[in-house]
Amino acid sequence: MGRASDATAPRERRRHGKPPRHRHRAGEGGDRMTTEPERIAVVGIACRYPDADSPEELWQNVLAGRRAFRRLPDERMRREDYYSPDPAAPDRHYAQKAAVLEGFEFDRVKHRIAGSTFRSTDMTHWLALDTVGRALADAGYPEGKGLPSAGTGVVIGNSLTGEFSRANLMRLRWPYVRRTVGAALREQGWEDEQLAAFLGSLEDRYKSPFPPIDEDSLAGGLANTIAGRICNHFDLGGGGFTVDGACSSSLLSVATACDGLGAGHLDVAIAGGVDLSIDPFEVIGFAKTGALTTSEMRVYDRGSNGFWPGEGCGAVVLMRDADARAQGRFRYATIAGWGYSSDGRGGITRPEAAGHRLALERAYRRAGFGLETVPYLEGHGTGTAVGDSTELRAFSEARRAADPEAPPAALTSVKGNLGHTKAAAGIAGLLKAVLTVRHQIIPPATGHYDPHPELTGERPALRVPTEAEPWPEGTSVRAGVSSMGFGGINAHVVVEHADGVRRTALPRSVVRLVRSRQDCELLLVDADDTEALRERLAGLAALAGRLSYAELGDLAATLQAELAGRPLHAAVVASSPEQAEERLLALLHRVDGGADSLLEPAAGLFLGGRSAREPRIGFLFPGQGAGRRADGGALRRRFAEVDDLYREHRLPADGDQVATEVAQPRIVTASVAGLRVLDALGIEATAAAGHSLGELTALHWGGAMDEAGLLRLAATRGRVMARASDGGGTMAGIAAGPDDVAPLLAGEPVVIAGYNSPQQTVVSGPAAVVERVCARATERGITAQRINVSHAFHSPAVAPAARAFAEELADEEFQPLTRQVVSTVTGGPLAEDADTAELLTRQVLAPVRFAEAVTEVARRSDLLLEVGPGRILSGLAAQTADVPVLALDTDGTSLAGLLHAVAAAWALGARVRL
Repeated sequence: MGRASDATAPRERRRHGKPPRHRHRAGEGGDRMTTEPERIAVVGIACRYPDADSPEELWQNVLAGRRAFRRLPDERMRREDYYSPDPAAPDRHYAQKAAVLEGFEFDRVKHRIAGSTFRSTDMTHWLALDTVGRALADAGYPEGKGLPSAGTGVVIGNSLTGEFSRANLMRLRWPYVRRTVGAALREQGWEDEQLAAFLGSLEDRYKSPFPPIDEDSLAGGLANTIAGRICNHFDLGGGGFTVDGACSSSLLSVATACDGLGAGHLDVAIAGGVDLSIDPFEVIGFAKTGALTTSEMRVYDRGSNGFWPGEGCGAVVLMRDADARAQGRFRYATIAGWGYSSDGRGGITRPEAAGHRLALERAYRRAGFGLETVPYLEGHGTGTAVGDSTELRAFSEARRAADPEAPPAALTSVKGNLGHTKAAAGIAGLLKAVLTVRHQIIPPATGHYDPHPELTGERPALRVPTEAEPWPEGTSVRAGVSSMGFGGINAHVVVEHADGVRRTALPRSVVRLVRSRQDCELLLVDADDTEALRERLAGLAALAGRLSYAELGDLAATLQAELAGRPLHAAVVASSPEQAEERLLALLHRVDGGADSLLEPAAGLFLGGRSAREPRIGFLFPGQGAGRRADGGALRRRFAEVDDLYREHRLPADGDQVATEVAQPRIVTASVAGLRVLDALGIEATAAAGHSLGELTALHWGGAMDEAGLLRLAATRGRVMARASDGGGTMAGIAAGPDDVAPLLAGEPVVIAGYNSPQQTVVSGPAAVVERVCARATERGITAQRINVSHAFHSPAVAPAARAFAEELADEEFQPLTRQVVSTVTGGPLAEDADTAELLTRQVLAPVRFAEAVTEVARRSDLLLEVGPGRILSGLAAQTADVPVLALDTDGTSLAGLLHAVAAAWALGARVRL
């Protein structure tokens, strides 16, 4: 990236009624006055968070949706001592996960720290010192060399120092422990001599984990000396202190540092936050406020119910923007405004929207532009019901007040990746926002599934992006960052793009990272023999439960790379480390029980291996009534082939997705998406059948028409069926065979439209009459349910459509079939020279003989895959077929269907391209 100034971003005029503010600024050139709001340059950044040892790793994790949450390690808080699923259990917590740092080692020799000082000092001091050192090196001040010593200050956000110093205080509680244990043992009849010997031994054991109290202990256990130690190490004289604003601490440290720079008290400021407090006091304390999640951490979500805790450290090096430019320093971004506020009479632990709006007003007044000009917001986003609602309301009200016509701002929170890092949370959000404007990319959210009610409605002021987006054209590259803390303390900081040219498209590397997002993982293992397979599964089961979500994905990639064509195959599909552990143990149990082949998709377990012949796979293509989405779902986000398909054939994403003219091309497009992915993976079929509309897709698969012809005919068929059919009709599924259904239709203008299975028959006709037939069925104890379709398909009511479609088909040129298609019009296999146009015309009126067709496909297959949206056909086929049936659910929001299909094919010995 170049270092040229961004001259292409539009500049907002100063809002009417806001007079220019004169700021007194001191500098090397003497006192000067400016009418422009002071800008602060971010010239150095560093961090260490779970799964992110650097800002670049943090940014990549944000794009890839990596989540650092793992089962809370016993080394930090022993589960049997502190966990209870009951939130009311005293002295216990109910959340099982946290995002914890792994592998941090402080080099005390490099930093010239005595061993005794190191052992007596809380680890927060060393984590902060290490992180600040890296931030200074990034800013061009390695080891602090070149800093204006007297004019460099340090402001660090922290609460409660850290868990290590709190734990070390237990050493000084020995007299209380001695008295309590001694009294209890005396009550049990212990003699003084016996008791003295026991307590002497117990004292040594009790104190051994904790360093002796020495001249370093007091300073090493204070929060303020975190900043002081940094000043001491780098010989800085501008002032060093710690800010405690609870979860707003680190963003307040940035605002405080900006105050010092803007007022001329400092020339360089180091700001940030550090938090290592995943211990009983903090975790159980949060549990008793109801702040921890009882299930999954969701942010800005309808299901938001709490957070998982995290930890870490972040730091920035700041200076006045004019000074940074004069010195030729690279600027990651500039800070345009900052503000903080309190909630007044609001609750100590409950945030207030009015207080947060006050911080917003102050930040944007200082910046000289309004919140309505900011396209991206990095929110506090703790995932608590009250916190998310309050923050969303504050942002929405402030944005609407600034400009009711402003487009909704994108909003995400880094807590979806690494949890709530408390005193280090605000700086994590700031680093993400700085990188967002630096790269000019609005990142997708993590931990967001179902939009919060505040994000829905007619004209929401906010939106949560699900994909990476280039910066909106015609807007300035700026972002806002918020935090809220216990005690009602709020902070907001506004950052703007600085060095680098304006981007207009997403880099390929970004697209690849975003496409790597998955909601579940496929773990594949091959082995030479049963004993080797057993050992491998046992080792993986022991490992999986200790992994984070992100590491589970890493494990899947590692296992895939280790496959070596060995004869035995085992696979597990899992959405969490705990589920992976459970399923690996279950698979191990099956192997120990003598199983050598199994497909249990409901349990996510697959076992098999290579055989002399390739496995036979059959495809089933759904018809109308399948699926509900037109956006391509998880397949589109994960596979470029599917994204290309939906970009080439744009479907209406809103409106009535059941309407025939919309539904038919939507369903066929979703089936094509599945075929594209299966083809890319090398999964091929030996036979196929399509239900109703799906017959068209089956004929395409069989070679009668190419993909473009299929999509064109699907749109034509939908249009013709919608416009040339009698309205007022519907269909219903009756849970009985045709012999039991026929008497229900006596004397009614209703026909059997589908023989789906021995337990389901579909009827079609006028809506009122179909309702009457359903009522008769119910009276006889037979379940009947209307199908969500717009017409009475496969009945005389669609005869005009059949004639109109025949006219359209007359202009099409079809090719002979090259693969085996089993028709649901005839119930049997089609010859290669079948009259495709005649078949498709007859198919509009003829009943769907799915039960016969699927029986024939199953006879030729070892596995059936439903290739299309939804799971209707797999449920029906399971009633008839004697082979496993899996649904890809190609328009769903999960990759589970596809991964189950891949696992099954691979376990059967298919040559899957992974």
